[in-house]
Amino acid sequence: MKIIEFLSKLVAAINAEIAGTPIVELANIATLNDGDEFLSSKSSIILSIVNIEEDKILKNQTLYKNYIPESDTIAKYRNPAQNLILSLLFTSYNIKQSDYTTGIEKLEVVIRYLQNNRVFYWQPPNNNLLIDEPKGDHEKLIFEIVSLKIDQLNQMWSYLGSKYMPSVLYQVRMIPIQKEESLKNKKVIKSSEVQLWENDKEDLAGLSESGEYKIEDEKLPKEDWKIVPVEKNKYKP
Repeated sequence: MKIIEFLSKLVAAINAEIAGTPIVELANIATLNDGDEFLSSKSSIILSIVNIEEDKILKNQTLYKNYIPESDTIAKYRNPAQNLILSLLFTSYNIKQSDYTTGIEKLEVVIRYLQNNRVFYWQPPNNNLLIDEPKGDHEKLIFEIVSLKIDQLNQMWSYLGSKYMPSVLYQVRMIPIQKEESLKNKKVIKSSEVQLWENDKEDLAGLSESGEYKIEDEKLPKEDWKIVPVEKNKYKP
């Protein structure tokens, strides 16, 4: 999934809920200065990525799933997916000080929208951002609001190089979901058997696997030695 394409469609989805001028724009809040005029709206909510990290909870996973007879499916070998967590900051950025309260109202619109739509689905190849879970392979995007303490807010805005502005921070977990491939018309190998020396008594490697073997007649020259398995004494009542 392309992150920029996902964010662009998320912005479009939020703006579609509001009649009139779009309220959310995708930009880097760290590079904005007072008086910037390039924004299409004079009072906008700026959406910025402030961090990208790997989801450590889902990092340790097996490369494949075992055969499960009940579902009649089997997963093939594949590289494990790299699950990401995006930290998205929605900021009320106002060029005019008189629009301060208007910006907060627009920020509330974003919060309400993501409260009602905490889970999205991203499905290739059309790269649609959906609210209802689709069939087939897709990615599940879960939005979680992050509550920061005063010292954490100060640290975040310091590394952004800006003064505090009304904002809300979300973490988005990206979880890939792969459909199971039905094998109703395919044969599945459920077990295998390795044949050792009993099928080829001249196979020395097989004899070593059996655990016990001996030289049949040590009086013969070495080049004529023959290795044979040791016969176990059977119990006689």
